[in-house]
Amino acid sequence: MSIQLQNSKSDGILKNLQPVSFANLLTISRLVITPFLIYTILHDYYTISGILVAVAVLSDWLDGIIARKTNDVTKHGELLDPAVDKIFTISVLVAFVEKHLISTFIIFLIILREMIITWFRSVMVNRGVVVPASFYGKLKTTLQLIAIFLLSINVVEAGIVFLWLSIIVAYYSGIDYLKIFIKKKVWE
Repeated sequence: MSIQLQNSKSDGILKNLQPVSFANLLTISRLVITPFLIYTILHDYYTISGILVAVAVLSDWLDGIIARKTNDVTKHGELLDPAVDKIFTISVLVAFVEKHLISTFIIFLIILREMIITWFRSVMVNRGVVVPASFYGKLKTTLQLIAIFLLSINVVEAGIVFLWLSIIVAYYSGIDYLKIFIKKKVWE
């Protein structure tokens, strides 16, 4: 009897599950890649590290395109993608700290900016103010991914330059969010 009851509950749960879209699978693939990438970075497998970064960047680029082309843009996907991007970026950068390629201060600056912008965006969304990604936000991400790629293939000096450029652009783009936050009087 308990087996039948358990099966009927699981059947109800299974009926409510919807298949994960291909775009979201691409997003999730970055989570799967991340521990392998960290391992290759920590063990100096530069070629494999570079390939894994390239695959992650390609999946990040494709997931949004596929979601839009297939009309499969969902709130779930819109929340999942930036969360996975932050997990990927911070995790990989921490591996570079462990390798003594970059300083902890860089990670602090990146996390500080991300947390502040996430807070700004959350407050604005709760007030009905939607802020699309800006040109400078996309530029920041591009510079950051170039830095991660260069660091992963052991082109350290250039990687650090691109990482600092991404931080400068990140804080500059943060000013845009602050302006919108103030202009829309979101705190009221």
